[in-house]
Amino acid sequence: MSIPVIPTLTEIKARIVADISNKVNQTTPALPKAFNSVLAGAIAGFILLLYQAILWTYRQIYPSTADEKSLALLGSLVNINRLPAEFAVLQADVTGVNGYTIVDDTFRSSTNVVYKVTTGAVIAGGTASVVLTAQESGEIGNLPNATILDIVSPNANLDGTATITATNTSGDDAESLDSYRTRVISEYSKRRTGGAPADYEAWGLETPNFDWISPLDDPDTAGEVIVYGRVDNRTDGISTGNQLTELGTFLNVDPVTGLRTRHPIGPPTTEVAISRFLFDIEIFIQNTTPQIEADVEIGVTTYVETQEPFNEAIRTIVKDTISNGGISTAANDIANLQGSTVTAVILTQTTPILIIPSYQLFGGEFGKVNSITFTPVV
Repeated sequence: MSIPVIPTLTEIKARIVADISNKVNQTTPALPKAFNSVLAGAIAGFILLLYQAILWTYRQIYPSTADEKSLALLGSLVNINRLPAEFAVLQADVTGVNGYTIVDDTFRSSTNVVYKVTTGAVIAGGTASVVLTAQESGEIGNLPNATILDIVSPNANLDGTATITATNTSGDDAESLDSYRTRVISEYSKRRTGGAPADYEAWGLETPNFDWISPLDDPDTAGEVIVYGRVDNRTDGISTGNQLTELGTFLNVDPVTGLRTRHPIGPPTTEVAISRFLFDIEIFIQNTTPQIEADVEIGVTTYVETQEPFNEAIRTIVKDTISNGGISTAANDIANLQGSTVTAVILTQTTPILIIPSYQLFGGEFGKVNSITFTPVV
């Protein structure tokens, strides 16, 4: 049952005046009628507040409309909690005097993020491998391998630098409310059974920076699960080897308990980065201008790069095909508003070069625009 439509303050007031008049059969004099109107106005305001309170309560029942606190309560019922900010934990080589034990030195990056030694080591052969933890949470703490940090407080036993060699834990910003709401809604709409595709998707999305997960059965090995993952902090969403290793950990081990309570006993999971399939697009357009073409290019690029391979186990909307028709629609939605018309589209896959009417994405494939050219039509 849906909530009834809330009447306006004027409608409530008019209804109260009419009810009082009908009960006392009053049509005159004017003074009591005016009093009734004032009384009705006061009561109407109170009733409208009650309506709004009921509406607010109604909204808290559903994850899609609940406020932040109620959403957290709904999420806790299905064991989906908002992801906190993560501190980057990095492996680094530090050089210095043999036999010296590195304990709690701190280093600074070029972006002024401070890293503290949280797992020290003894220098041997001039080098020691230590664990550094960023003192500031979020993606800002992530560094590529070979990055050189400078020591904060000089130490006579150390050369003064640390070189990043690996990422143990990626830094990540706290999860946004919209992202958390999406995960809670997804959990309510999917049945999890301790190894179903929806489980792998949920476990994978807990991994820092991963925003798209697609688990598939390995066609060659019974019981093996291939998990494709896309990240939000790398070019084209293509994850690094360290990020895939971290994804594998979350797919198998509960990060809270440290127990291997996720991927069932059997062949290990295989974590794979997504790939990008390149397209060249020619658009034939009437009444065009450079601004129109720039706007159309943005719209078409968005269309191509937001299509995704379909996984029937966890997806409900199919948008896995990049086609001439889809590109034409995306382009005309923008061009028509500015008095221009797209008359034709030629879609070409970049490698090997082949003109195609459409392309269906599979596995971990995503589309990417290699080039867009415009051909004016008279």
